[in-house]
Parts: sequence; C-alpha cells; structure tokens
Amino acid sequence: MLVIFGFALLVLAVGMVALFAMFGELSARVAQAAPQTRSAEIIPLENTRLGHVPGSWPAELAGLRENLSVLLVLSSACASCEDIAGQLRANPGFAARNEMGIVVSTAHPGTGEDFAARYGLKQFSHYIDDGGTWVTGEFGVQSSPCALVLDNGRLIASYIFHDVGALQARLSQLAAAGAPEPHREAV
Repeated sequence: MLVIFGFALLVLAVGMVALFAMFGELSARVAQAAPQTRSAEIIPLENTRLGHVPGSWPAELAGLRENLSVLLVLSSACASCEDIAGQLRANPGFAARNEMGIVVSTAHPGTGEDFAARYGLKQFSHYIDDGGTWVTGEFGVQSSPCALVLDNGRLIASYIFHDVGALQARLSQLAAAGAPEPHREAV
C-alpha cells in the first residue's frame, strides 16, 4: 500500500511540474504575441533652461551648436530609454534627418558605454554624461527620455517622449514653422 501511495504521489508531482511548465510556456508566448504600445504623446518638459546656450560642449556633440538640431537624453537605468534606443537602432535615418546627438546619462561611464554599445548608439554622435552633470548643469534636465531642440546651440524646446515616430512628427512641425523663440508650447 505504501508503494502505491508513493507511486501516486510521484505521478501527481510530475503532473504538477508539467502543468506549471505549460502555464509558463503559454505565458511566454502570450507576452511575445502582444504588440508593444507606446504613447505617442509629446509632453513639454517643465523646468528646463529654455533660451540657454551652453558655456561648454562635449567634443562629441560640438556639431549640434549649428543649425536646428535635437539632443536626445537617455539614461542607462531607464526601461523607456532602452525602448527608445531600440527604436533608434531600428531607424538610424532619424538621426540624419534631425542632426541628432545622444546624451547617455549614467552613474558610471562603463555602464553608459555598455548601454551605447548594446543598442548601437555609437553610430550616432553621443556623449556619456557621468552622473548627468553636463545635461543637468547646462539645461536643467533631470528626466529621461527627453528631447532637447536646439537652434544654433540655444535650447528652444524640450519634450518628454516615448515614441521616436511621434517625436519625428513634432520635429517636422517645428521645422515647418521655422525655429521658434524659446517658449513652453501648449500641447
């Protein structure tokens, strides 16, 4: 009788393990099949230093001091920033159309370099901002992901965003309207 009970217990345990494995597989497949939705909302970023021209520029971003350009601020510790970096990797033409640079704000330079390498950001003008000191000191930015719109190096607009395509549409609107004076636009 003890042998039959032991055998039944073994069969029950194997059945439970198989059931949990099937639930895990189902869960993984459902998560993969669900399309990723991103907010297309572009929100003006508060408390930035609109109208400011930085007193110093990292050499890697010196080209952004001329013409209308955009500086994307990403953090190596931000899931939304990882998504943005993946979107940029999938659409590298975005940078060429917008004279774009990237600042990777990070707690440690090695982590920032790993982030840039993992997401293919090294193909773009990029700067690893240790501790976020440059972007915070020059523009007052303490959020990511965000886009800073510059006209000849002067900050004219700043946005929080999650979709590169939606940001592209907003930048096209700004370019069509001409470089505006620094302002906080209503969305």
